[in-house]
Amino acid sequence: MSSLRKVSKELKLILRETPIGVPPTSKQKAQRERFTQVARQVAQEMRSTRLRGTARVQAFNAEVSRRLRGEA
Repeated sequence: MSSLRKVSKELKLILRETPIGVPPTSKQKAQRERFTQVARQVAQEMRSTRLRGTARVQAFNAEVSRRLRGEA
């Protein structure tokens, strides 16, 4: 039980240290938009896969990374 309490305290500390209300730079905004577009495309394509759990996450990350590097 004490480990659960410890995790929640750590989470609270992380959330407090996160800056709120800082607008992204134009470069960050463009990167986020590109990442969002690619991630949605890959998620749509992966709906029919039978992968579950860690294997699914790793396959998703690998495909998004590959596309963002321009190897698509």
